[in-house]
Amino acid sequence: MDRASNLLLEIGTEEIPAGFLPRALDDLARLARERLGESQLSFKETVTLGTPRRLTLVVRGMSSRQPDREERLLGPPARIAFDEDGQPTKAALGFARTNGVSVEELVVRKTDKGDYLAIERIVEGKDALDILPDLLPRLICSIPFAKTMRWDDKDIRFARPIRWLVALYGERVIEFSLAGVSTGRHSRGHRFMSPGPVEVPSSLEGYRGALRDAHVIVDVDARRARLVEQARAAAMEAGGELLDDEELVEINANLAEFPSAVCGSFDTDFLRLPRAVLVTCMREHQKYFAVVDKDGRLKANFVAINNTLSPRPELVRTGHERVLRARLSDAAFFFEEDTRRPLEAFVPELAGMVFHDRLGTLLDKTMRIKTLATYLAAQAAPDLSKVLERAAWLCKADLLTEMVGEFPTLQGIMGREYAILSGEPEAVAMAIGEQYMPVRSGGSLPKTLQGALLGIADRIDTICSMFAIGLRPSGTQDPFGLRRMALGILHIVLEKGLSISMKSLIQEAISGLSDLLPEISADLSDAILDFFKRRFVNAMASKGVEPDVVDAAVRAGLDDMLDCAMRVEALKAVRRRPEFEPLSIAFKRVMNILKGFKGGSVDKDLFDVIEEKALYDAYVSVKAELGPLLRRDGGKRMPTADDYEKALILMLSLKPEIDRFFDNVMVMAEDPQVRENRLSLLWHIARLFLKVGDLSAIVVAG
Repeated sequence: MDRASNLLLEIGTEEIPAGFLPRALDDLARLARERLGESQLSFKETVTLGTPRRLTLVVRGMSSRQPDREERLLGPPARIAFDEDGQPTKAALGFARTNGVSVEELVVRKTDKGDYLAIERIVEGKDALDILPDLLPRLICSIPFAKTMRWDDKDIRFARPIRWLVALYGERVIEFSLAGVSTGRHSRGHRFMSPGPVEVPSSLEGYRGALRDAHVIVDVDARRARLVEQARAAAMEAGGELLDDEELVEINANLAEFPSAVCGSFDTDFLRLPRAVLVTCMREHQKYFAVVDKDGRLKANFVAINNTLSPRPELVRTGHERVLRARLSDAAFFFEEDTRRPLEAFVPELAGMVFHDRLGTLLDKTMRIKTLATYLAAQAAPDLSKVLERAAWLCKADLLTEMVGEFPTLQGIMGREYAILSGEPEAVAMAIGEQYMPVRSGGSLPKTLQGALLGIADRIDTICSMFAIGLRPSGTQDPFGLRRMALGILHIVLEKGLSISMKSLIQEAISGLSDLLPEISADLSDAILDFFKRRFVNAMASKGVEPDVVDAAVRAGLDDMLDCAMRVEALKAVRRRPEFEPLSIAFKRVMNILKGFKGGSVDKDLFDVIEEKALYDAYVSVKAELGPLLRRDGGKRMPTADDYEKALILMLSLKPEIDRFFDNVMVMAEDPQVRENRLSLLWHIARLFLKVGDLSAIVVAG
């Protein structure tokens, strides 16, 4: 009987960068499940834990051996394995000898290709302790990292040098060596508070407890919870509250093995600096939390996270205050220097900053953004034309400021602050501040329409520019973040309800490159549209929409991404109706018949079968009812998802007449005029459906 035990693997290292840790733990768990599955070692669950100095895998309830398995090896055909007297031939003898069995153990089995000689045997499973010494080193070396390193004269690469290894199955050590380090049962405690070896068991609870006694909180969630509790308590000491920052919590939790918090203060005179500057000074370089009062205003305090419990916390606090004071003094100097002149004064200097050696300077890019922003304003918000023109002219000016030079993450934000101080309208300042939103996947979107349009103009220029010079994303390579930019445009369009012709916008952006790139590929616009199509499909899939529903909507047109999203919602809703799937089958038939047909007009006088007239009348009636639902009123109105859903339900009423038409009408009639007329009728019906989606893309059962 198989007796399951826990597997414990701990990889002890020098401090791993905080940003590497979450991904490494996910990959460790994933790879362990894959490798154990391939080795046919069953288990209940995998758990990963980690600190800056260790990556740990616990596999609970892992089987002690592989299961026995039945094995069948096919040999030569039976007709050549035995001679006329039934004696084994050289073919049979060779097959038996090669596989280490006697001829008497060979059997004949029927297969699809006839009777074949075979060997059938039970192969005993290997013990886990025989498999793991080879499996675990390969598992460790397969963990991917953004950057790896070599150390000493070791021939392997890892995120940081490996210093110790713990590998236990139950209470037995799994013996192997890697990078000159041999496995054992001893981990190590906190580098400063408990630096000695720590014997650990393979049980999850026992492992956590042994390291906790050595001042190491190995569970990431527990460490995060302690950090937040300590930080909030420290902020309360100063009469304030911790400014929420989940990302900073995560970073600090991955920097410390035993976090403790201390609250410090700084000169209140620094509060005259913009809030974003103060918060950035605290979090970017020092990983400090800002402290706010009950009304959300910044206090002259901060919370620092330490990796030790100091016997002299006052000394630690003073050290943090001294470091932050220097940072804030620098920021105050940068702010004073930047505000000696208005934001607009920085714009001409953009001519000295190269955007790309083939795409001109940042001033050239500013001019292109200005043209595109004005174009978008004319399409979506004519009353914002002057605001967008001004915001576009100033949008990159803060890249020349001292503050953004020191803190690049403040680009756009400082542009907004300096625009306000320069007397620019608030609407202009807001657009400048929101141009980079969303900063990351799932990040906040622009709140203002002008900020949304400016962000689209900036991104579409970069995407079209990079495509034009051949720097397109490939595989996992996307050094300019063009996929993220395209998704940003998509999310802004859907969030703001912007009806924009992507083809026209792309052509407008490409035309702005003509002076710099006189020989632009003729198919560039189509390539960029296809790039957006893939982003749209992926975005819809991430929302759980069936791929064939998305495909049906996209086939009917993706020039207007908002309109396509409305049609996706309608198709998704109507697909649940019982009559939808049979109609999609009928529509496939219509599209197959129409292959190669260019369209034509319908002549009622050529109808000679009653079902033709019935289908035509039904089509005319449905088309008339669809008019109010699908009208656009010169761009002032566009159909909603509800409109498209109602339109589809109306179209479903055509199914009985379509069925009767196919049952009783020979579409490909001998008379060319009648044939053309019948094809034209189906063509017009297909055009009607294609206003919503190509139902032939819908996958049906069977």
